[in-house]
Parts: sequence; C-alpha cells; structure tokens
Amino acid sequence: MSVRMKGASHCPLLAIKMESPIPITIALSYDTYASLFSQGLLDSYLCETTCPKYPHDCSSQDPPTALELTNSTVSRTAFILEKDEYGIDTVVERTVKIALGRCPICKCRYRVLPADILPYKLYSLPVIELAVSLYNGGDLSLRQVAWDQLYGERTPEHTTLHGWTEGLGAYWLGRTVGEVAFSVPATRILAELELRFSQMRSLHSIPVWINPKRYRSQGRLERLEACKRLEIIGTMLDVKNPLKFVELNRLIVGWGNSCGLGFRTGICCTAIEHIDSTDVRSWLQIPTKEQLSCPIRGRSPPGDSK
Repeated sequence: MSVRMKGASHCPLLAIKMESPIPITIALSYDTYASLFSQGLLDSYLCETTCPKYPHDCSSQDPPTALELTNSTVSRTAFILEKDEYGIDTVVERTVKIALGRCPICKCRYRVLPADILPYKLYSLPVIELAVSLYNGGDLSLRQVAWDQLYGERTPEHTTLHGWTEGLGAYWLGRTVGEVAFSVPATRILAELELRFSQMRSLHSIPVWINPKRYRSQGRLERLEACKRLEIIGTMLDVKNPLKFVELNRLIVGWGNSCGLGFRTGICCTAIEHIDSTDVRSWLQIPTKEQLSCPIRGRSPPGDSK
C-alpha cells in the first residue's frame, strides 16, 4: 500500500505521507472495531472524525468535512493481550486488518486505528500497560517482569520494557523526545484533564515512591515517577475498566482529537541529557569515563541483577 515518489526523501513530513498513511485513532477497542468492520458499520464512527490537517490543507471547507472510510485495508502484526483457557493474561500474535480513511477535501489517507493499538508499536497498549504496571509496583526488576510475569508466544524483552518506561516517562513529562509524529502532546492531555476533572489538579502533589535500585540518574527517576503518575490517573478518574491506559486513550479521542496517545520507545534518556560529550566535558569538567545516562544490561536470568 505504500507509495514512494521521487524527491520525497528531501522532506521528512512528505516522506511520511507518501510512504504510509498517517495513523489516526477512534474510541473503540480492537474486538469491537473488527466486529463492526466485518459488518460494514465502521464508517459510522468516522462521521465526527475530521481531517487532522484542518484548517491548513482543508481551509476551503468550514465546518470541516468528516473523513470517509475507503474500501482498502492494510494488514499488520500485533501482539495483543488475551485470556488463555485458565484465565491468565497471555500475549498472542495476531495479524490485524486496519481500515483506511480518506479526507474528501485534501485526499490524504489515514490508517484508522482502534484505541488499544498504538501507532508504530508491535505490542498493543494493554500489553504495555500490564508490563509497566507490574514494574511500577517496585518489587520486580525488568527481567523478572519480562521473564516471570508475562506469558505468551512472544513476550517483550526486558530492554523493550526499559524503553517503554523511558519513552512513556519522557512523553508524560512533556519532552518532545518522547513523542511520535501526530500524537497528542501530553501537556495538552493534562490541560484537558484538569479542565474537565477538578481532582486532576492535585495529580502532581501526590507523592510517589520509586525503588532506589531502579535509577542511577535524576532523569531516570523523573521518568519513572511520570510513569507511575500516568497509572494513578485511571484511579483518580475512577475508571472501571482494568485497562486504564486504553480508557484514557478513548477519552482523549472522544474530546475531538483525531490522534491519541503515542510515545517513542527507542530512547535512552530525555532531551536534557542528550548533550554532546565534548561540550559537557568543557562546561562541567565531567571525566571521559563517567556515564551520562542509565545504561541497560544485556539479557540474563532474572536473579542476576535488579
């Protein structure tokens, strides 16, 4: 389904647009999404979804026209959370069909994602939430969560879990290094939450405890605290669904946003720590061998280290 045009690589945004449709999110879980799509009823959920590029490329239409569902789909692999025959949460591999929407004005195409499948992520949001929540408990290491607490055909590596906590923490702190293209900034989400729910104004004053063995830098501590505060939001909003991240994503989309949550995995530290080592040594006289970030160890049995 991807198309590459000559010269597109000179413009990153144009390259993204030409290589693959831009992801948007609707407030449905994948099970409901797949059922409605098979019945031809999914287009009714796009009737209030407007083009994310409005009013820049769609300024000729006011009010903006809703997106239209096309007859095209794309298939992608997703690792989702399901109950096995014993009622245990298990990570299973699925090939999911994602519908494509189109703006009738600017003709731009979009991948229409359910709220529990994030853009640019193989693992679904419930798998990410379960792993991060287990690690937030404070008594399990990255390896213990990945090796002993998650079950299924392909569970994430402990390094992947580390990347999730780094990226999710940086994203929730409002650092652009933690964001992915077209995601809703965390600062906007927090502002919306505080406007709509008065109890959210006390979120930053709630003390959270992080196991001191979890971090070796102030930046890592701040990102782990941010992950834990994100988990607290579901409790403060009295969300009945145990998958609180999914419900938060549905809320965000329900407020009129075409895109929802989205965070980067492949970062090792926040932007403030991404400083050229030569400049750091000249400014702060930091020795060459001193670590500037939190390194992660190679794969080893859970009991080897925390």
